[in-house]
Amino acid sequence: MNDPHGPAGGASGEHPDRDPERIPTQAELDAEDLAEMARSSRDREQSALYPSRPGDPGPPPAALALHARVTWWGAAVVGLVLAVYGFLNLGAITDDLRERLLEGVRTDPANSAPEAQVDTLAGFFPPFMLLMIVVVLAIEYPLLIAAATHHSRNSRNFFVAMVVVHLLCIPIGVDLLFRYPDIPSAMVVLSYLQFALVLVAALLTLRRSVNRWLPESTRMRPSRMLRGR
Repeated sequence: MNDPHGPAGGASGEHPDRDPERIPTQAELDAEDLAEMARSSRDREQSALYPSRPGDPGPPPAALALHARVTWWGAAVVGLVLAVYGFLNLGAITDDLRERLLEGVRTDPANSAPEAQVDTLAGFFPPFMLLMIVVVLAIEYPLLIAAATHHSRNSRNFFVAMVVVHLLCIPIGVDLLFRYPDIPSAMVVLSYLQFALVLVAALLTLRRSVNRWLPESTRMRPSRMLRGR
């Protein structure tokens, strides 16, 4: 026979101090409820911090997949026209900028570039800014496409950020590249047409239908992280 008080704890292997028929106390039940609530709360916090991606979001809305893309293509065509015109007339633009910088040295030397750097600046900025027209467009397009094809909110946000940089550069580029008497005023008009088209393309990607279709933001939320600790 097995000793019920032996080291094996009886034939059933149960702890001798643990009675299976014992009714748990209210304190023990409350402790179990609190532990379950804590586990559920942690699960909800994790779900809120890292929401699951839907399996099939459906086709992207027309505002993102069609309207924004067509509008951006219009801005890209205008930008390429400006870049091609600028490179074809690079010598005239460089000379005009050099004259403007020298005029600044003569009229306001305290707030102008040193005269020794005028040639360097005039030779650097026009080709650099014309090249940046193409570079910015080349960055924006893959981000716009990725937002629709990969169901990516981050790609959409990066596209909008690049558009903001683009919009800030256009007035500076207009002043340095095209605002001269011998440059047709149509170049200034086309530059601001591009400004308007790029802005509209970005606004289309921010429409409510696009925000509902894109996955929820997974940005870190410090307050929720601290509560989950």
